[in-house]
Amino acid sequence: MRLAPILVLLGGLAAGRQDDWRPVALTRLDPPPDSAIAAGVLLTPEPGALVIGLAFENPCGQRARAGYQWRGAVIKLRLTGPSPAKRCRGTPAPEAYEARIGGLKPKRYQVIVLTEDPQQRWRPWKAAVATVP
Repeated sequence: MRLAPILVLLGGLAAGRQDDWRPVALTRLDPPPDSAIAAGVLLTPEPGALVIGLAFENPCGQRARAGYQWRGAVIKLRLTGPSPAKRCRGTPAPEAYEARIGGLKPKRYQVIVLTEDPQQRWRPWKAAVATVP
């Protein structure tokens, strides 16, 4: 009978760790490269790090922020602020940002960029793969 509460507690701790998003600084690039706008996500590997280039249209003029989770060979980047699904009045202004995630081991990584949909659920928007030297 004592084992069940311990398992529930451990399950709750694991679930809490899964929702731990670390902030990552986004540096705005002016003007956005055409190739970045076409791709949406570009990865540039560096020794022990990945530089993630993000490009999207931001007709609402919202400030872009990001947080990330890193588990094994998968890096999830949650983009808050402008959503590709959100529609605002005005001409879409393409913007490009760069984020650097360091402390990575040499191996192949998959980066998944998540955005919030109109029902406030996080959905995959773009993904890319790169090998860190």
